[in-house]
Amino acid sequence: MSTTQENPSPNVQPKLVKKEGSKDEDAWMANGIFVIVVHIISAISLITYTPAIKTIWLTLILFQLGTFGHRTFTARLPFRIALGIMGTLAFQGSIKWWVLRHRLHHRFTDTDHDPYSAAKGFWFSHMGWIFTKPYYPRLKLIDASDLNADRVVVFQHKHYVILALFSGIVLPTCIAAIWGDALGGFLYAGVFGRALVWHTTFCINSFAHWAGDQLYSNEISARGNLLLAIMTNGEGYHNFHHEFPKDYRNGYNLSDYDPSKWVIWLFHNFTNQVTSVCRVPDNEVRKARSNMMLFEAQREREGCDWGVDPKTLPIMAYDEFQEKVKNEGKEWLIIDDFVLNVENFKTSHPGGSKLLENYYGKDSTKAFHGGLNNHTKAARTMMAMFRIAKIEKREPEL
Repeated sequence: MSTTQENPSPNVQPKLVKKEGSKDEDAWMANGIFVIVVHIISAISLITYTPAIKTIWLTLILFQLGTFGHRTFTARLPFRIALGIMGTLAFQGSIKWWVLRHRLHHRFTDTDHDPYSAAKGFWFSHMGWIFTKPYYPRLKLIDASDLNADRVVVFQHKHYVILALFSGIVLPTCIAAIWGDALGGFLYAGVFGRALVWHTTFCINSFAHWAGDQLYSNEISARGNLLLAIMTNGEGYHNFHHEFPKDYRNGYNLSDYDPSKWVIWLFHNFTNQVTSVCRVPDNEVRKARSNMMLFEAQREREGCDWGVDPKTLPIMAYDEFQEKVKNEGKEWLIIDDFVLNVENFKTSHPGGSKLLENYYGKDSTKAFHGGLNNHTKAARTMMAMFRIAKIEKREPEL
């Protein structure tokens, strides 16, 4: 069973085949009303009701469980059941529909066939898609055989509504009733907790395609940042996830905040519940990172002033160069057959202005390249900024 905690589907199960003659942008009234009611109850609860401390802790615990997802790995039945329960807690549709839409999102990211396309704007990718009836003409291209063969997925899909209402609403209410705060359990750990999980995971659809780093690819809008990773148990490193969707990790580096990765690693290495995990070879990750570093370096380079293009510089005779220095007091010298005007640089010269003055009207190439000092690369690139002309080729003296 392969899923990721991203791109949640709404609680109401969609019809994925568009009827002939229907409009692309038909409002999804049932889903929209359900989502709006949940938000209204949540807002009223926050204003009018103060839950018990235990209920607040229950809300946070169920919120964390609802945001834990699992990535590409092979797990035994008990572990899959536990993950299925967590997925149901999220109130984001059945595992089957959620995964199918997620796979569609990956295959057609930022296009009209992306269910949560960031190209349609921040609001649409965050929540707007919930209020529009889904039309996925390319869903038939998505393989669902593994989902249909998984007993947990099939059972959860068949009984999703009952399971979701029980785990997301009834169960929190019953647990909080133990310490006498059933209403708080319903309002906070139940209703408000579901809205909190929604927005946390919706941020992956919106913020993670809008703000953050693109360390592995810039071909699509997916990005990554630490804040989202903290909010979503590691899912915030979204750029890596999109570039390497088969990898069970979102945070590639050891220091990346990715609790889901750590949990899977622990179960894989110290139990028999996770029998295998998918990891992209480090060499492939390094290549992707290197390509992006080259791109960033090139963009940075293009933003720098490297001086006048040598091909556009005027040609100056050596005699003219010397005459300008002698008769007009020009503070010029020659390096690598280029005339350099160091008038505005002499006071900043690390070796002092006197050293430069000794070479006015002269060819100081040998001195520059080791005769007096082995200049750094930064010094050589700065030197190019002072070029004003190119010395005409001189015939060698006999």
